[in-house]
Amino acid sequence: MVLIVSQSWYPASQAEKAGKAYLDALKKYPEDRSLGKPILRAAVKMTKKGIHTIAISSVKEGKVNEAMDQAINITVINAKAIEGLKTTIDIYYDLAEAMPFVGLKAPE
Repeated sequence: MVLIVSQSWYPASQAEKAGKAYLDALKKYPEDRSLGKPILRAAVKMTKKGIHTIAISSVKEGKVNEAMDQAINITVINAKAIEGLKTTIDIYYDLAEAMPFVGLKAPE
């Protein structure tokens, strides 16, 4: 299984703008089940430095590029609206997908 993990950090003063930007991004780029499915649509954590959000989606085989494009498009909409936004978008691989990278087979 391949996962896309998107994280964002922004000042608490930008929370309302962030919420509106997120809803706008979802309207412009609705969930596309042909690319994968959400595992965690959004989790939000308050910290001393502001707000931290995380979203995790599984990606269907052969759809990594398209799924990354969608994640990036959503992030760009948010970045334009939220002052002080910092983001990461990472690809994670489960054990079965990752073991061949080091020349091993995953246990069955």
